[in-house]
Amino acid sequence: MKDNILILEAKQSNHEELRELFFTVRKDTFHWIEPKELKLSDYDESTKDELILAAFINNKLVGFVSIWVPDKFIHNLFVLQDFQGKGVGTALINEAAKRVGLPLTLKCVKENTKAFDYYKAHNWKIEKEEMGNEGLYFLMKYSSPYNEE
Repeated sequence: MKDNILILEAKQSNHEELRELFFTVRKDTFHWIEPKELKLSDYDESTKDELILAAFINNKLVGFVSIWVPDKFIHNLFVLQDFQGKGVGTALINEAAKRVGLPLTLKCVKENTKAFDYYKAHNWKIEKEEMGNEGLYFLMKYSSPYNEE
């Protein structure tokens, strides 16, 4: 599967499909947010002025990452449920690192245990724990794919 993943900078023509993917993954996995509070337009606000890299498998959009480039901060990393665990998130992070450099940082809501487990397994380190709009979160940093720091 990993060899079939194509990562491209998102184009305007991908906009509606990206909004749908963002909405769908949040609805399916963000159990700590009331579903009726989620809107398609959340994508627009959440990715404003960010670099968006989209992951495709056989011409199908399966995930994306959005990065606030000045801080090398991953604001969003979303992969459709059917494609999780198939290397899509890792391919997106690797491409983000290639484009903007390391270290990368992100916030992971503590309730999002599946995402947290993924980041820990892929050598992201907890920098601190804080309270945010969606509850307790970890600020995490990725310096290297290996444990050498």
